Amino acid sequence: MRLRRRLAVISTHTSPLARAGTTKAGGMNVYVSDLTRHLAEAGWDVDVYTRRDRVDAPEMEHLGQGVRLFHVDAGPPVSLPPIEIAAHVSDFTTGVQKLAVQSEPYDLIHSHYWVAGLSGIELSRQWQVPHAVMFHTLGALKEVFQQPEPPFRIAGERRVVACADAVIGATSHERAFLIGQYQADASRVQVVPCGVDLEMFHPAGVDQSRRRLAASLPGLCLDDGPGILFVGRLEQSKGADLLVEALPRIKSRPDTRLWIVGGDERDHAERARLSTLAADCGVAERVRFVNAVERTKLPDLYRAAAVCVVPSAYESFGLVAVEAMASGTPAVATRVGGLASTITDGETGLLVGDRQAPAFAAAIDRLLGDEPLRRQMGAAAAHQMSRYSWRSVTRSILDVYEELLSDRANSGSQREPCCPDSVESLLVAAG
Repeated sequence: MRLRRRLAVISTHTSPLARAGTTKAGGMNVYVSDLTRHLAEAGWDVDVYTRRDRVDAPEMEHLGQGVRLFHVDAGPPVSLPPIEIAAHVSDFTTGVQKLAVQSEPYDLIHSHYWVAGLSGIELSRQWQVPHAVMFHTLGALKEVFQQPEPPFRIAGERRVVACADAVIGATSHERAFLIGQYQADASRVQVVPCGVDLEMFHPAGVDQSRRRLAASLPGLCLDDGPGILFVGRLEQSKGADLLVEALPRIKSRPDTRLWIVGGDERDHAERARLSTLAADCGVAERVRFVNAVERTKLPDLYRAAAVCVVPSAYESFGLVAVEAMASGTPAVATRVGGLASTITDGETGLLVGDRQAPAFAAAIDRLLGDEPLRRQMGAAAAHQMSRYSWRSVTRSILDVYEELLSDRANSGSQREPCCPDSVESLLVAAG
């Protein structure tokens, strides 16, 4: 008799090993990596399946005690955007099935993002086990914020919502949207926030952090003025350009620097655009670019910054803001999605309703011009973020799992298939 439960995690379009802040790698990578580690510590054996995106990726590698990562052949072994990966979902699903026969059966599937959810539907049917899904971002929500998405993404998400045994949303806002816009069964939508590693992200050791950064990232010029920190992918929806435009409007500390941390060599065009914008705004010498850094360097960046700004068009949770606040640095962010839930306006940071450069400049100016307020907010933020500890989050995820397993055991069978047609037919029907 097996003493440990077994979980299959489907993360098709991105590997938990990908560096957050690079192309198509962000909070979801961190979430999958951290959650699987904590589930293993809680007594589960976890296998993560991701699409092979490089020729030299091994078939299997260990992420830690109790966690294995499998690279599945599906489409060319190169990095592809999720929209293009959708065409390879059937091959990916078949690849997972072939690899899975080498191991003991799984008790449950947890898929992440809509393309993974499509595979999760079929694998759940084949293996006769419950399927939980977390979307991380929703196409219909992005469209609300003027970010058009292909119709087949929305159709794919609707299929996953209809067929999954449980849908996990990071905030009550996301739950309401799933129910209202995707017609999700309210009884199957659970709210579990994302977690933050409080052993890594905490406010202690600011002076040491600054010394380490001065040595490892001298280009930040820490001693030249307070730092406004942006961490994320270099995509227009993330809003780094708004901060470049806001910089010359900050009057309380005209020596303020903007640290843009994210991207890699593939983002040359966007970095060049931001550099040109900085020159046009007369702040070229005050904007510092750093490629996405190892996760171990992020706490130093958060603690060294005067303020962390998240000017995104939409964030389902807003992990960067949570990590910064856990590190004792107040956040300024757009009043959208999960950011409106994780930031207590006026207490742990400031929320900006008007997503324009002058509004962000005014909010940043308020914090830089009032150091007692900034310190007060930073302390309150670090205290509040304790509610996102991974111990608490993992316990809530396990509650969802146990409820699904109990329901399956009591019913004696899987829910009737709600979408028996193939993924290919979905893509054709959606155009």
